[in-house]
Amino acid sequence: MTNGMIISIHLNDYLYFKNVDVYFDKGLNVFTGETGAGKSLLLDVLGILLGLTSGRVDNYNADVVVELPQDYPDYEINSGENIFSITKKNGRTIFKVNGRVFPKNIVSEILNNIISMHRQNSHLKFLESNFLISVLDEVAQNYNLLSKFSKLYSQYKSLLLLLKSENLEELKRRKSELEIYIEEIEKVNPNPVEEQELEEKYKVALNLQQNIQNYNELLNMCENVSSEIWAMKKVSPDKFMAQIDAAFDIIETMKLDIQRELSNIEEYDVSEIEEKIWDYNSLKRKYGPTIEDVLRNYEQFKKQFNEITSKIELLENSNEKVQKFKRRLEDLGAMLTKRRKETASIILNTFIKHARDLNLNADLDIVFENSQMTSRGFDKVEIVGRMIKNEPLKPIRNIASGGELSRLMLALELSIASGGVLIFDEIDAGISGETGNKLAEKLKEVSKKYQVIVVTHLPQIAVRADKHFVVTREEEVGIVKELSEKEKIKELKRMVGSEDVLSFIDKVE
Repeated sequence: MTNGMIISIHLNDYLYFKNVDVYFDKGLNVFTGETGAGKSLLLDVLGILLGLTSGRVDNYNADVVVELPQDYPDYEINSGENIFSITKKNGRTIFKVNGRVFPKNIVSEILNNIISMHRQNSHLKFLESNFLISVLDEVAQNYNLLSKFSKLYSQYKSLLLLLKSENLEELKRRKSELEIYIEEIEKVNPNPVEEQELEEKYKVALNLQQNIQNYNELLNMCENVSSEIWAMKKVSPDKFMAQIDAAFDIIETMKLDIQRELSNIEEYDVSEIEEKIWDYNSLKRKYGPTIEDVLRNYEQFKKQFNEITSKIELLENSNEKVQKFKRRLEDLGAMLTKRRKETASIILNTFIKHARDLNLNADLDIVFENSQMTSRGFDKVEIVGRMIKNEPLKPIRNIASGGELSRLMLALELSIASGGVLIFDEIDAGISGETGNKLAEKLKEVSKKYQVIVVTHLPQIAVRADKHFVVTREEEVGIVKELSEKEKIKELKRMVGSEDVLSFIDKVE
């Protein structure tokens, strides 16, 4: 996670919150109010944008202004203030950044880089091995190593699936069959334009003999006419000579044109045309019914040929290849495990300090177990601990109460936080008294490094707020108000439930 902050939230329409604006501070931002006022509803929009929830209402419209610490050139999103919008109407949810529509996963990906959200019972996700592994990978920055492993794992699984589902000899038979089809089509090299030209030539060729006979008769007639004109020239007066010469030129030109047509016709090789047409018809019978169909099937044959060739290459010496894949995966998996264990050790060292600050006398450990290979490696990870010294370490879910488990996971979350925004929705559930005070001190300490947003019922936390908002409902309309110093005192009195709040404030301050 990198640095960044939430600047504001605008709820145009979310249940009973209409046209509500909330402007946050860099430090500790606290929401308080009566139970049922809708404090957690204010965080719903952030949960939707982060991909953690789908929301609690069918139609809504909201904007969140976020200061991003880095550019996202692939999405043309720059660092600085950006507006993340979300609208749900008629069952369709639209996500936008600066007015441009984006897929939900891209919006969630960007915001998850700077925002970590802890809701009631969300700490339970730390009890899931896959989630804990993803946390360790994020802190260890295993992105490149994990990408290599995942890609290689995919290839390995594809090879195993291929071995299970394909027969090498059958693939070779099919490849030979496709090779014959491809060669047969390529030998003819069909073309729709050429087919049309062949049909036209064949029509001409069918009338070839009659045309030759007709042209020869015309040539004979022209010769006779030329002889007669020549005879006329000998006996005609000079005044008719120009007309006779013109007539003679016309006939001679006609003879040349007829001879040219005869030459073109004689170039037609009827047997060659018939053979080519036969080849076309043969292809259409096998792979048609049209030449366009033949060409489409040809492309499909080539695609299948290439796919089968790749499969054959994989299957040949497959046992050796499987072993090679396994060795490479085991090497990469060992590197992942090593980096995860080193990261777990660093996190646990930090956890001890946070746990003590939260009044937790607990020992915690992250244990690794070698498991069946998955796309994330060979690790199964679990958090174990003990609340009583010298007791054996047990799965944390079996040794801690709800409040203790919540604080344990808070301490763990604080141990992995590396910047940005930390959001806690009623993290104080099951906590009171001195432990609540410790929690308040911890949140105030953390807010010096990160922006912290908290929904709470504890006055110990509220009194330390850099910005204190109270949430109320009046006639089914939600109101969010930023409190002044005097208004904070009034709200703290309400939270404590007696006038003793003033002495309490003096004491903690």
